[in-house]
Amino acid sequence: METTRRAAWVGASFHLAILGGALTACRPASEAPYEEPRATPQQVQLAYRDYYDVALSPGGPMASSQLSRGTLFVPIREPISHEPRLGLDGSPLRYTCGVTFISPRRAVTAAHCVDATNVWDPPNQPLEVRMYDPMVEADVGWETTARSLRGTFPNYRRAPLGAGYSTTTYQCRVVARCGNTYGAYNCPGNFPRADTALLDCGPSSPGCRYDYLGVADSEGEGVPVSMAWAHEVYAIPDDRTTDLWQHYTRYANYDPVLNYHYYPANQLLPLVSKPWSDPTRPTVSLGVTATGTDARLTELHGCHGSSGSGVTQLNEGLGTQELLGPVATWDGWVFRAHDYEFLCEDPALTARGPGDAGLGYARLAVTQKLAESKSAADVCGTDEPGLFPNPLLWLTHDIWILRKGLVSRQAFPKRWPCTDETCSTWERLRVANEPMVPIARGETLTLPSANIIAGTTYRVSVRIHSLESTPPLVTLSLGNQTLAQGVRPTAFASEAAGLVGVAFTATRGGGQVLQVTAAQGSGAFAVTEIVAVADAMANGFEYRSQRVGMGIIESGTRTPVPATWTRMAPSRFAARLQAGQRFIVTRQAFVRGRAWRVEFDTSRDVQGMSCGFITSDGRELRLRCNSVNRHILAHFHLGDAQPVAFFVDLPKGQADLALDNLRLETRTQ
Repeated sequence: METTRRAAWVGASFHLAILGGALTACRPASEAPYEEPRATPQQVQLAYRDYYDVALSPGGPMASSQLSRGTLFVPIREPISHEPRLGLDGSPLRYTCGVTFISPRRAVTAAHCVDATNVWDPPNQPLEVRMYDPMVEADVGWETTARSLRGTFPNYRRAPLGAGYSTTTYQCRVVARCGNTYGAYNCPGNFPRADTALLDCGPSSPGCRYDYLGVADSEGEGVPVSMAWAHEVYAIPDDRTTDLWQHYTRYANYDPVLNYHYYPANQLLPLVSKPWSDPTRPTVSLGVTATGTDARLTELHGCHGSSGSGVTQLNEGLGTQELLGPVATWDGWVFRAHDYEFLCEDPALTARGPGDAGLGYARLAVTQKLAESKSAADVCGTDEPGLFPNPLLWLTHDIWILRKGLVSRQAFPKRWPCTDETCSTWERLRVANEPMVPIARGETLTLPSANIIAGTTYRVSVRIHSLESTPPLVTLSLGNQTLAQGVRPTAFASEAAGLVGVAFTATRGGGQVLQVTAAQGSGAFAVTEIVAVADAMANGFEYRSQRVGMGIIESGTRTPVPATWTRMAPSRFAARLQAGQRFIVTRQAFVRGRAWRVEFDTSRDVQGMSCGFITSDGRELRLRCNSVNRHILAHFHLGDAQPVAFFVDLPKGQADLALDNLRLETRTQ
């Protein structure tokens, strides 16, 4: 839902556009062909161009936040009767709010978005949550649409977004709502002033296909914050007497019936906040308020419709974004001057410099409490034949599944990105850190059961960090099949964690569990980067677990950032590679002493590209990889070298390239 309070608008920047609630993808048959309107852009749009990006291809440090973000559509209801509220054209009005997934099936939003008026019967009121697939900007044409809004309210017309605009819809229900003002429901704690709610999207588990974030353990003064959100983007003439100004820019009397933002004709675009243009002053959190709604101010700015979007911070230990809380409503005592009659803030009335208060997010303690409501059903499936898809997810979010009771996890001893001189090749190339799970002497870590195919070759690897002076000895087993017995991990140079890796052929099929055991005589150790894959399986990148450990290294740099994702028909996800970039692939159970057969598809035929392996001693073993009929096949013989990554280099001067269906298959040399 939208709030009338300025501080409930989410951080944004405006690139020649005003943001509201959604855009339309099709035009009624009776609508006249689109003609470019002659109008002067409104200055408020020019002022905002530094504060948001339209993020159609999620990637980089904010990739996880962008992929975890969705939009909640809530039909506006009349009080008491709960009848749908209709627009002047008879269409049912709706609020839009952001959601952030924190598990495969559960997402956090603001309670005022799903209050007791509009969601009066939570168990029996399914709500639409829309997720944003990666898109190609040229196939969406959002800037043309942004400039095209014209006509007379409420029957505006605009150029439709292009055929490349792609979203997926899920049905979700409110399972908890905290805050007495909005009708507390199943709230797991005493939070009368809270503004946070929890949705459950059932076994469809959007978080498994897209992504989900961990919830922060703490927050700090001056910590940089970011936000992925969604809104329509329009450019409105700079004439306050026009119909467009009166019924879009002006939020007349806070009445949804009178503002086009609430009409169902709109489609939303995925957006992401940008830091201040001054690199010394990123967008930051300002501080905890002493009174009023339990929330915290930030320097983020935005529009009505931004409520519920997740405010995130960087977990420096893991190198990933984590959720602080949803953008919340505020009591009127907070910056009353911001509470003016516009859909989006007007720079003429609002200071825009670093240090000026903007959006507030709901108290972290409430988000943390809601995140505790885990269940054995709230995990990504392990039934895909021939693949253990989720060791990273278990170690990062769901350690409680692996062992009963509380299980501690430790940070990797070297921060990510690893840039100092003590970083080995593997540590420098890894894409974000993973937590380590300690295993005491004689203890076994058992992963959830996965479906195994008898006679299929698999690769398994585990990184082992010693926790005491007695060296670790590791046994790996799959059901009754021993894969490695009392093996000492192999470490190169100054690596903080050694490697145990093996290729094997499964002797039994069906549900099997992978176990990591501290063998007799072993010291205590910690486990990280557990990888188990079917040797001949192609990776289509369609699920979060298949995109783990993949990054981009820019020309002239040494450490990767998370990969950028785009579309390549018919799949929803493909890796995007730009000229001069290196696509880097880790976490593939790189077993030494094997020959490698590499295949992948490309969006076009390309000449001059190279691909290859990077070994633990820093060598690059490369071949020319020119695609024929949009397909690449290459063979590598690495001898006894230990590979730590596979890479693809696209030369400078080339057009963007999409990669998909990566197969890294081995055989004995």
